[in-house]
Amino acid sequence: MSIHETNVVVRDTSVYGMSLYCTRPFKKDELVFTVFGPIVTVPTIYTVPIAHGLYIDPAEFTKYLNHCCDPTCGIKNRSQVVAMYDLQEGEQVAIDYAMIVPFYTTEMTDENRVCRCGSVRCRGKLGAYNELPDEVRQRYAGYISEYLLA
Repeated sequence: MSIHETNVVVRDTSVYGMSLYCTRPFKKDELVFTVFGPIVTVPTIYTVPIAHGLYIDPAEFTKYLNHCCDPTCGIKNRSQVVAMYDLQEGEQVAIDYAMIVPFYTTEMTDENRVCRCGSVRCRGKLGAYNELPDEVRQRYAGYISEYLLA
């Protein structure tokens, strides 16, 4: 078991399926875990984009990294999930998919893009970077995958 695997636990949200939760507190910008798995060139609804045309097919617990329109974590170095603020033990680990996804194509239907995060900031659908309002991009500064900013 890796040290990063002990940082999170998989639990049922009872709203939208399984998700990750902190097993200990994290400081702002602290690494929670790194998404790992085979590198693939065909996206699915589960893959994590790391460059245009390259994706990680998340393995083990990392496949339960969920979306939230008010995320607790962001992305650094394309696959590192880091705390956006000090997190408490038991807090859900979630990113805004717009931090990693440039735009959606046929791999995501409108039905698959419906957001169920329940946040007061919920935009109603899973985001893509090309759809993010400027004020949200500014709030996420430093937590968006570098390949989207190049």
